[in-house]
Parts: sequence; structure tokens; C-alpha cells
Amino acid sequence: MTAFHLARMDLPEIKAMAELYPIEQIFDNSAYPGLLANALIAAGIPAFTPEIGRPRVFDHEMIALFVEGTMDVLKHHGIVAGAIGRTDKDPNVFVADGRLPIVTNGGGFVELLLKLNEAIEAGQKVAVQRNTFGEVVAEYTAPRSSKVGARRTNATAEAGTPIVFMLFDSAQAVGGDVVVE
Repeated sequence: MTAFHLARMDLPEIKAMAELYPIEQIFDNSAYPGLLANALIAAGIPAFTPEIGRPRVFDHEMIALFVEGTMDVLKHHGIVAGAIGRTDKDPNVFVADGRLPIVTNGGGFVELLLKLNEAIEAGQKVAVQRNTFGEVVAEYTAPRSSKVGARRTNATAEAGTPIVFMLFDSAQAVGGDVVVE
């Protein structure tokens, strides 16, 4: 995953805090009812969910971004003294309100053709899947323009495995139906 937040950007207190992080993406969506942040919001406590990269891996560079942002939130609220450092404006954060997975239609080995946070054009080839003999059994393309929010790191995949999560801004017209999770 990229360095991103799941944050309700329609709530001013949450938006102000989320924007204090020098991260790459914010997913503006409240569609996850099981998140702790949503329970806190329901109780009147502003909250959001930070996503700090891949699971079970220490990415020290990415961790530093979230420590820096957390310190800026504490400064913003007057808990810690000091000037606010870099914010989301520094890395030019991409705020998206839609998420669309690309899912395999069969098993095999998947070669992803994109990087995290990469801009994708509608129709662009994003992955090639091969069987154990190296024969191409599927090619996957982006159904709409977006950015890569997360991608699979394991080369093997069964049918129905999400291999890429694309994030997009539904307010940007792309033609066709808009899919918002």
C-alpha cells in the first residue's frame, strides 16, 4: 500500500488532522462500518485510519512520515509546542472517494506492470497472468483512470484474488458508470 489514510474528508476536524500528514493518498470514504475510527466518530471523537504500507514489514521511511504527521497533529491541538512541518500539500496528496479492485479470473502467476501511486489511464494494461507453463492465460486492464493505492506482492494468485486496488475521484468525469465502494 501507499502511505494513505481512510478519512472522512467531509468532517472539518478530521480533514484538518488528515491533511497534516506528508503522505501520498487519502481515501475519503466511510464505507467501512467495522473501523475503529467510525465508532469513535459515532461517539463524537474525530478520528481516521492511517494505513502504513505493507503488512508485517517495517518500512522505516514510511513510518517516519506518520510520526511526523502525528507530531503535527499534536502541535495543531497545542499538546506539543513547535512549528508544523511538512503537510499533505508537500507531496501533493491525491484525495480519492472511490476504490476499484482488479481481481483475477483464474489461477496462475501474476506479473504486475505498475508501481504504487502510479497514475493509470483507462484501458491501460496493468497485469499479465501466466500458467505454470509460462503461457499467458489472462491480461488485466484498468477500467477507468485512477491511481494505484495498493498492489499484490505475491506472484501467485487463485481465481478471485485482488491484485490491484485503484483509487479515483468520482467527481472527475471518465465516461461510463462510476463505481464507488
